[in-house]
Amino acid sequence: MALTDALPEMQREIRFFPVKNDEPKHLSKAQVEQYNTQGYVCPLHVFTPEEAVANRRYFDEMMEKAKAAGHNSYSINGWHRHCKGIYDLLHDRRILDYVEDLIGPNLVSVMTHYFSKDPGDSKQVSWHQDASYWPLTPSKVVTIWLAIDDVQEQTGPMTVIPGSHLHGQIPFEHSTEEEQNVLGQSVHDPLKWGGEPVPFIMQAGQISMHTDMLLHGSRPNLSDRRRCGLTLRYMPPDVRTREERRANGYICRGEDPEAEAVAEHYEEARQLLPGRLCPLWGLDPVSGSLDADDYEVLTGSPYPEGAFGETIPKHRLFAFPFFGAACGFAPTCFS
Repeated sequence: MALTDALPEMQREIRFFPVKNDEPKHLSKAQVEQYNTQGYVCPLHVFTPEEAVANRRYFDEMMEKAKAAGHNSYSINGWHRHCKGIYDLLHDRRILDYVEDLIGPNLVSVMTHYFSKDPGDSKQVSWHQDASYWPLTPSKVVTIWLAIDDVQEQTGPMTVIPGSHLHGQIPFEHSTEEEQNVLGQSVHDPLKWGGEPVPFIMQAGQISMHTDMLLHGSRPNLSDRRRCGLTLRYMPPDVRTREERRANGYICRGEDPEAEAVAEHYEEARQLLPGRLCPLWGLDPVSGSLDADDYEVLTGSPYPEGAFGETIPKHRLFAFPFFGAACGFAPTCFS
Protein backbone atom coordinates (compact mmCIF):
# COMPACT_ATOMS: atom_id res chain seq x y z
CA MET A 1 0.00 0.00 0.00
CA ALA A 2 1.40 3.37 -1.02
CA LEU A 3 2.18 5.87 1.74
CA THR A 4 2.20 9.65 1.53
CA ASP A 5 4.03 10.51 4.76
CA ALA A 6 6.87 8.61 6.40
CA LEU A 7 6.60 10.70 9.58
CA PRO A 8 2.90 11.48 10.08
CA GLU A 9 3.46 12.43 13.72
CA MET A 10 5.42 15.50 12.58
CA GLN A 11 3.98 18.65 11.11
CA ARG A 12 6.37 18.91 8.18
CA GLU A 13 6.12 21.32 5.30
CA ILE A 14 7.23 19.13 2.40
CA ARG A 15 7.32 20.99 -0.88
CA PHE A 16 9.85 22.60 -3.19
CA PHE A 17 10.84 26.17 -2.37
CA PRO A 18 11.97 27.88 -5.60
CA VAL A 19 15.25 29.76 -5.58
CA LYS A 20 14.81 33.52 -5.79
CA ASN A 21 18.18 34.85 -6.89
CA ASP A 22 18.39 37.16 -9.88
CA GLU A 23 22.11 37.79 -9.44
CA PRO A 24 23.92 34.52 -8.67
CA LYS A 25 27.65 34.93 -8.14
CA HIS A 26 28.93 31.50 -9.12
CA LEU A 27 26.12 29.64 -10.84
CA SER A 28 24.75 31.06 -14.05
CA LYS A 29 21.18 32.32 -14.24
CA ALA A 30 20.46 29.37 -16.53
CA GLN A 31 21.73 26.94 -13.90
CA VAL A 32 19.55 28.53 -11.20
CA GLU A 33 16.59 28.24 -13.57
CA GLN A 34 17.46 24.60 -14.22
CA TYR A 35 17.53 23.93 -10.49
CA ASN A 36 14.07 25.48 -10.17
CA THR A 37 12.50 23.70 -13.15
CA GLN A 38 14.41 20.40 -13.26
CA GLY A 39 15.50 20.04 -9.62
CA TYR A 40 19.24 19.64 -10.18
CA VAL A 41 22.46 21.01 -11.66
CA CYS A 42 25.16 18.65 -12.96
CA PRO A 43 28.09 18.58 -13.41
CA LEU A 44 30.00 21.40 -11.77
CA HIS A 45 33.81 21.49 -11.66
CA VAL A 46 35.29 21.96 -8.18
CA PHE A 47 38.42 19.93 -7.50
CA THR A 48 41.53 19.70 -9.64
CA PRO A 49 42.68 16.24 -10.81
CA GLU A 50 45.37 16.30 -8.13
CA GLU A 51 42.82 17.15 -5.44
CA ALA A 52 40.51 14.42 -6.72
CA VAL A 53 43.32 11.89 -6.31
CA ALA A 54 43.86 13.11 -2.74
CA ASN A 55 40.13 12.82 -2.00
CA ARG A 56 40.14 9.25 -3.28
CA ARG A 57 43.26 8.32 -1.30
CA TYR A 58 41.73 9.71 1.89
CA PHE A 59 38.55 7.66 1.39
CA ASP A 60 40.50 4.52 0.47
CA GLU A 61 42.48 4.64 3.70
CA MET A 62 39.40 5.29 5.80
CA MET A 63 37.36 2.58 4.07
CA GLU A 64 40.14 0.02 4.51
CA LYS A 65 40.13 0.58 8.27
CA ALA A 66 36.33 0.63 8.45
CA LYS A 67 36.03 -2.72 6.65
CA ALA A 68 38.75 -4.22 8.84
CA ALA A 69 36.57 -3.27 11.81
CA GLY A 70 33.55 -5.05 10.31
CA HIS A 71 31.76 -2.21 8.54
CA ASN A 72 30.50 -2.19 4.97
CA SER A 73 31.01 0.26 2.12
CA TYR A 74 27.97 2.35 3.14
CA SER A 75 28.95 2.76 6.81
CA ILE A 76 30.76 6.10 6.68
CA ASN A 77 27.72 8.18 7.57
CA GLY A 78 28.01 11.34 9.65
CA TRP A 79 31.72 10.94 10.33
CA HIS A 80 32.47 14.61 9.57
CA ARG A 81 32.10 15.18 13.30
CA HIS A 82 35.24 13.13 13.94
CA CYS A 83 37.20 13.07 10.68
CA LYS A 84 38.94 16.25 9.64
CA GLY A 85 39.15 15.28 5.98
CA ILE A 86 35.36 15.05 5.67
CA TYR A 87 34.93 18.16 7.79
CA ASP A 88 37.21 20.07 5.41
CA LEU A 89 35.26 18.91 2.34
CA LEU A 90 32.02 19.99 4.01
CA HIS A 91 33.48 23.47 4.49
CA ASP A 92 35.23 23.80 1.13
CA ARG A 93 34.83 27.38 -0.09
CA ARG A 94 34.16 26.42 -3.70
CA ILE A 95 31.30 24.11 -2.76
CA LEU A 96 29.80 26.67 -0.39
CA ASP A 97 29.92 29.31 -3.13
CA TYR A 98 27.60 27.22 -5.31
CA VAL A 99 25.27 26.36 -2.43
CA GLU A 100 25.01 29.99 -1.37
CA ASP A 101 23.57 30.89 -4.77
CA LEU A 102 20.68 28.51 -4.03
CA ILE A 103 19.83 28.98 -0.36
CA GLY A 104 21.47 32.21 0.73
CA PRO A 105 24.47 33.32 2.80
CA ASN A 106 23.74 31.37 6.00
CA LEU A 107 24.56 27.69 5.45
CA VAL A 108 24.03 24.92 8.01
CA SER A 109 24.91 21.24 7.64
CA VAL A 110 24.08 18.20 9.76
CA MET A 111 24.58 15.31 7.33
CA THR A 112 27.34 13.68 5.27
CA HIS A 113 27.45 10.16 3.82
CA TYR A 114 29.77 8.23 1.51
CA PHE A 115 27.84 6.01 -0.92
CA SER A 116 30.43 3.54 -2.15
CA LYS A 117 29.38 0.77 -4.53
CA ASP A 118 32.06 -1.86 -4.77
CA PRO A 119 32.61 -3.71 -8.07
CA GLY A 120 29.81 -6.23 -8.56
CA ASP A 121 27.67 -4.71 -5.78
CA SER A 122 24.12 -5.97 -6.34
CA LYS A 123 22.52 -3.37 -4.06
CA GLN A 124 20.55 -0.52 -5.57
CA VAL A 125 19.17 2.76 -4.28
CA SER A 126 15.48 2.63 -5.16
CA TRP A 127 13.65 5.72 -6.43
CA HIS A 128 13.01 8.07 -3.53
CA GLN A 129 12.88 11.67 -2.32
CA ASP A 130 15.38 12.64 0.37
CA ALA A 131 12.90 14.87 2.20
CA SER A 132 10.61 11.91 2.76
CA TYR A 133 13.15 10.33 5.13
CA TRP A 134 14.30 13.31 7.13
CA PRO A 135 12.66 14.70 10.30
CA LEU A 136 13.27 18.23 9.01
CA THR A 137 10.94 21.06 8.12
CA PRO A 138 10.61 22.96 5.87
CA SER A 139 12.15 20.92 3.04
CA LYS A 140 14.95 23.24 1.91
CA VAL A 141 17.96 20.90 1.90
CA VAL A 142 20.40 21.03 -1.01
CA THR A 143 22.49 17.90 -1.54
CA ILE A 144 25.96 18.04 -3.03
CA TRP A 145 27.10 14.72 -4.55
CA LEU A 146 30.89 14.77 -4.86
CA ALA A 147 32.34 12.18 -7.21
CA ILE A 148 35.22 10.38 -5.51
CA ASP A 149 35.58 8.02 -8.48
CA ASP A 150 34.78 8.56 -12.14
CA VAL A 151 31.09 7.69 -12.65
CA GLN A 152 30.03 5.91 -15.81
CA GLU A 153 26.80 4.38 -17.04
CA GLN A 154 27.83 0.83 -16.18
CA THR A 155 28.93 1.65 -12.61
CA GLY A 156 25.42 2.52 -11.41
CA PRO A 157 25.32 6.34 -11.49
CA MET A 158 22.86 8.38 -9.50
CA THR A 159 19.92 9.00 -11.81
CA VAL A 160 17.20 11.62 -11.44
CA ILE A 161 13.69 12.24 -12.73
CA PRO A 162 13.70 15.88 -13.92
CA GLY A 163 10.76 17.94 -12.71
CA SER A 164 9.63 15.38 -10.12
CA HIS A 165 10.44 17.83 -7.32
CA LEU A 166 7.39 19.92 -8.22
CA HIS A 167 4.83 17.35 -7.04
CA GLY A 168 5.28 17.55 -3.27
CA GLN A 169 5.47 14.25 -1.41
CA ILE A 170 5.31 11.41 -3.94
CA PRO A 171 3.58 8.20 -2.73
CA PHE A 172 6.02 5.41 -1.84
CA GLU A 173 6.12 1.93 -0.37
CA HIS A 174 8.43 0.33 2.13
CA SER A 175 11.14 -1.58 0.28
CA THR A 176 11.15 -5.36 0.25
CA GLU A 177 14.19 -7.49 1.00
CA GLU A 178 14.20 -8.71 -2.58
CA GLU A 179 14.85 -5.17 -3.84
CA GLN A 180 18.23 -5.05 -2.08
CA ASN A 181 17.64 -1.36 -1.47
CA VAL A 182 20.39 0.45 0.45
CA LEU A 183 17.66 2.66 1.93
CA GLY A 184 14.09 1.79 2.91
CA GLN A 185 11.57 3.49 0.60
CA SER A 186 10.63 2.77 -3.01
CA VAL A 187 8.67 4.75 -5.59
CA HIS A 188 7.62 2.24 -8.23
CA ASP A 189 6.22 4.56 -10.92
CA PRO A 190 8.93 7.23 -11.33
CA LEU A 191 8.11 8.22 -14.92
CA LYS A 192 4.65 9.30 -13.78
CA TRP A 193 6.20 12.23 -11.97
CA GLY A 194 8.60 13.82 -14.46
CA GLY A 195 10.74 13.51 -17.55
CA GLU A 196 13.01 10.77 -18.80
CA PRO A 197 15.65 9.59 -16.30
CA VAL A 198 18.97 11.46 -16.42
CA PRO A 199 22.09 9.60 -15.20
CA PHE A 200 24.82 11.73 -13.64
CA ILE A 201 27.94 10.78 -15.61
CA MET A 202 30.76 12.55 -13.79
CA GLN A 203 34.50 12.81 -13.42
CA ALA A 204 36.15 12.49 -10.04
CA GLY A 205 36.25 15.92 -8.43
CA GLN A 206 33.03 17.14 -10.02
CA ILE A 207 29.83 17.72 -8.06
CA SER A 208 26.12 17.67 -8.68
CA MET A 209 23.43 19.58 -6.78
CA HIS A 210 19.84 18.49 -6.23
CA THR A 211 16.87 19.48 -4.11
CA ASP A 212 15.62 17.17 -1.37
CA MET A 213 12.31 16.88 -3.27
CA LEU A 214 13.83 15.40 -6.44
CA LEU A 215 13.08 11.76 -7.24
CA HIS A 216 16.35 9.86 -7.72
CA GLY A 217 18.04 6.50 -7.30
CA SER A 218 20.79 4.30 -8.72
CA ARG A 219 21.14 0.81 -10.18
CA PRO A 220 23.54 -1.89 -8.95
CA ASN A 221 27.19 -1.58 -9.91
CA LEU A 222 27.77 -4.68 -12.00
CA SER A 223 31.06 -3.40 -13.44
CA ASP A 224 34.59 -4.21 -12.31
CA ARG A 225 35.14 -0.65 -11.05
CA ARG A 226 34.09 1.03 -7.82
CA ARG A 227 31.66 3.95 -7.82
CA CYS A 228 31.96 6.19 -4.78
CA GLY A 229 30.42 9.57 -4.02
CA LEU A 230 30.21 11.74 -0.92
CA THR A 231 26.93 13.48 -0.14
CA LEU A 232 27.11 16.82 1.68
CA ARG A 233 23.77 18.25 2.83
CA TYR A 234 23.16 21.96 3.40
CA MET A 235 20.17 23.96 4.60
CA PRO A 236 19.29 27.48 5.69
CA PRO A 237 19.05 28.04 9.47
CA ASP A 238 15.25 28.25 9.50
CA VAL A 239 15.02 24.46 9.07
CA ARG A 240 13.98 22.62 12.24
CA THR A 241 14.00 19.06 13.56
CA ARG A 242 12.69 17.03 16.47
CA GLU A 243 15.34 14.32 16.33
CA GLU A 244 18.15 14.46 18.89
CA ARG A 245 20.93 13.23 16.65
CA ARG A 246 20.20 16.07 14.21
CA ALA A 247 19.82 18.63 16.97
CA ASN A 248 22.96 20.59 16.17
CA GLY A 249 24.43 21.49 12.83
CA TYR A 250 27.58 23.26 11.73
CA ILE A 251 27.31 26.80 10.51
CA CYS A 252 29.48 26.27 7.46
CA ARG A 253 29.10 29.87 6.29
CA GLY A 254 27.43 33.03 7.54
CA GLU A 255 25.72 33.25 10.89
CA ASP A 256 22.78 31.97 12.89
CA PRO A 257 20.23 34.82 13.03
CA GLU A 258 18.51 33.17 16.01
CA ALA A 259 21.59 32.19 18.00
CA GLU A 260 21.03 34.63 20.84
CA ALA A 261 17.38 33.67 21.22
CA VAL A 262 18.26 29.99 21.33
CA ALA A 263 21.06 30.54 23.85
CA GLU A 264 18.77 32.60 26.08
CA HIS A 265 16.19 29.82 26.36
CA TYR A 266 18.45 26.78 26.10
CA GLU A 267 19.11 26.26 29.81
CA GLU A 268 15.43 26.69 30.70
CA ALA A 269 14.41 24.18 28.05
CA ARG A 270 17.11 21.70 29.08
CA GLN A 271 15.92 21.77 32.70
CA LEU A 272 12.32 21.19 31.69
CA LEU A 273 13.20 18.38 29.28
CA PRO A 274 16.39 16.76 30.58
CA GLY A 275 18.23 14.97 27.82
CA ARG A 276 16.02 16.25 25.00
CA LEU A 277 18.48 18.95 24.02
CA CYS A 278 21.55 16.75 24.03
CA PRO A 279 24.27 18.30 21.84
CA LEU A 280 25.17 16.44 18.69
CA TRP A 281 28.78 16.20 19.79
CA GLY A 282 29.10 13.05 21.87
CA LEU A 283 26.19 11.30 20.20
CA ASP A 284 27.20 8.34 18.07
CA PRO A 285 27.05 9.33 14.39
CA VAL A 286 27.13 5.77 13.08
CA SER A 287 23.77 4.34 14.09
CA GLY A 288 24.80 3.58 17.63
CA SER A 289 27.58 1.20 16.63
CA LEU A 290 30.71 3.20 17.50
CA ASP A 291 31.96 5.40 20.28
CA ALA A 292 34.64 8.06 20.21
CA ASP A 293 37.45 5.59 20.88
CA ASP A 294 36.50 3.55 17.84
CA TYR A 295 37.22 6.47 15.55
CA GLU A 296 40.87 6.44 16.51
CA VAL A 297 40.99 2.80 15.40
CA LEU A 298 38.99 3.34 12.22
CA THR A 299 40.41 6.56 10.88
CA GLY A 300 43.53 7.40 12.81
CA SER A 301 42.03 10.87 13.07
CA PRO A 302 39.95 11.39 16.21
CA TYR A 303 39.17 15.11 16.39
CA PRO A 304 37.43 16.38 19.53
CA GLU A 305 35.26 19.45 19.45
CA GLY A 306 37.28 22.55 18.64
CA ALA A 307 40.19 20.64 17.11
CA PHE A 308 39.35 21.87 13.62
CA GLY A 309 39.87 25.45 14.69
CA GLU A 310 36.18 26.18 14.25
CA THR A 311 35.21 29.44 15.89
CA ILE A 312 31.71 29.79 14.49
CA PRO A 313 29.06 28.44 16.88
CA LYS A 314 27.05 25.47 15.82
CA HIS A 315 23.38 25.94 14.99
CA ARG A 316 20.60 24.33 17.03
CA LEU A 317 17.76 22.96 14.94
CA PHE A 318 15.66 21.86 17.91
CA ALA A 319 12.41 23.73 18.55
CA PHE A 320 9.84 23.06 21.27
CA PRO A 321 6.37 24.59 21.66
CA PHE A 322 6.92 25.87 25.18
CA PHE A 323 9.78 28.15 24.14
CA GLY A 324 9.44 28.22 20.39
CA ALA A 325 7.29 31.34 20.25
CA ALA A 326 9.76 33.24 22.38
CA CYS A 327 12.55 32.26 20.00
CA GLY A 328 10.56 33.15 16.94
CA PHE A 329 10.15 29.48 15.92
CA ALA A 330 6.36 29.28 16.24
CA PRO A 331 5.56 28.47 12.57
CA THR A 332 7.77 25.37 12.59
CA CYS A 333 7.50 24.05 16.15
CA PHE A 334 6.33 20.55 16.84
CA SER A 335 5.99 18.41 19.94
